[in-house]
Amino acid sequence: MVRSPGIVVVAGPTASGKSGLALKLAQEIDGELICSDSMHVYRQLDIGTSKPTLTEQKLVPHHQLDLIDPDENYSAGKYERETSRIIEQIQERGHVPILVGGTGLYYRALLYGISHIPDIPENIRKEVICLQEEHGTSFCWEQLQKLDPQASKRLHPNDTARIMRSLEVVLATGTSLSTFQQHQPFSTARYPFLAVAFEWERSVHYERINQRTLKMLESGWIAEVKMLLTRYSPKLKPMQAIGYREIVLHLQGKLEWNLLVQEIQQRTRQYAKRQLTWFRREAKIEWHQPDDEAAILSKIKVYLEKQVLYERK
Repeated sequence: MVRSPGIVVVAGPTASGKSGLALKLAQEIDGELICSDSMHVYRQLDIGTSKPTLTEQKLVPHHQLDLIDPDENYSAGKYERETSRIIEQIQERGHVPILVGGTGLYYRALLYGISHIPDIPENIRKEVICLQEEHGTSFCWEQLQKLDPQASKRLHPNDTARIMRSLEVVLATGTSLSTFQQHQPFSTARYPFLAVAFEWERSVHYERINQRTLKMLESGWIAEVKMLLTRYSPKLKPMQAIGYREIVLHLQGKLEWNLLVQEIQQRTRQYAKRQLTWFRREAKIEWHQPDDEAAILSKIKVYLEKQVLYERK
């Protein structure tokens, strides 16, 4: 395929079929996949994050996977800088960049830019960790309500990692994370792009989430967490993510098996609902029925051909 300046975005909530669709598209249009998932950057967190398997990664090139260890930090700003370079390299090879993932902030940072958030001093990080350990996530969420009401409304009271991140930013800078995120350096997208997503009936989508949770547990998720606990603290941000926190509690004898499954399923459904709300605000995303793959592929091919013709004028 002739090089096109356009990129393809496969967005949407968790368990909606993004990865499968993106993989098929990449094979059809000489694409390379750029993961846009804030959990996929962590090494060793594989099953619980639904990371592409090694077999899938061999089918087409994948980027932005396994970048850091669980005890390291990564930001949307760094993602934007690194991914911008990757897009240029992919296009220089004559291939199509395909952005796939459910982290809306990464998506917007790449397409529209993001304000620079200063590095958080280590003493502030420790202060927030101590708050959470001594008083719990609900207390931290209450503090966030006072300091950044907009962020607290957007976050679930049990969303430990994001609540702690929001507190870190406002305590370190005096400016809310919401303010940083609302400012976009670019009023229009930096790249021409076509964005697609699958639209499921809610009951069907929720059942997909429930079944995927069971499959992940059957595939060795608990063993994965056991291995992580031999090297890392359960208090680390990624270990507070959906499923990982519940499995840690289960291994500590604090959460029975039935409740473990139910809580992971419930937290995932809640997360999917928040993702859907985020992506619904993105006017340029085109929503399709799950059985509409052929039409999506045809539309993308036409779009890329038009981009090539536009560049030649």
